[in-house]
Amino acid sequence: MADIIVDSRESKSNVPNLLKSMGIGIIFKFLEVGDYIINPETAVERKSVNDFISSLFDGRLFHQIEQLSSSYINAFLIIEGNYDEIEFYVRNPKVVQCAIASLLINYKIKLVNSPSEDETALFLSCLSNVSPSKKDGYFIKHAKKKDFFGQQIYLISSLPGIGYKTAVSLLKHFGTPKNIFLASVEELSKVHGVGLKRARRIRLLLDTNIKLYEAFFEKLSK
Repeated sequence: MADIIVDSRESKSNVPNLLKSMGIGIIFKFLEVGDYIINPETAVERKSVNDFISSLFDGRLFHQIEQLSSSYINAFLIIEGNYDEIEFYVRNPKVVQCAIASLLINYKIKLVNSPSEDETALFLSCLSNVSPSKKDGYFIKHAKKKDFFGQQIYLISSLPGIGYKTAVSLLKHFGTPKNIFLASVEELSKVHGVGLKRARRIRLLLDTNIKLYEAFFEKLSK
């Protein structure tokens, strides 16, 4: 059975030890992409329900999954824990379900719900068994570095309802991301592809005070 390369930060969980107890070799390395590399074509990102929600709201999730799905043919996301807990963290669970739908459709990610670390380890062991054997060793993928313009577009695309083409239009119109973030609803709405509704959502996102969400983030930190 081939060794599994594991992100060194996963050593805090019990999953690597469970894999070892199954006779699977573990190699700890600092990974920029993914948490578990099964073979050169297959990698897994593992998140607890808590971390999944947290990474969704702080912007990490889609960036991590984009890197994973663009680096590996078989990209898996394991959400570990009880889905019923989502209602504890989020007032409207529809937000989370829509995010999951977006991941499945836009990034071709394979989603697995695991109830516990034991089940996660079992799935990883099965994945290792059915995966093609490596011949020339693993090739660890590094996060793709975007050029300066690409970084600006990625930043602008994180705004609600803004895709790549509209992000380019906004950047061409305002010149810099800073000018976009400072623009009024009226100014934003004049850009092709934005409109009044999206412009209002953008301003709402940029202007809402974090103090309104202090209770939510306090729950996540526990």
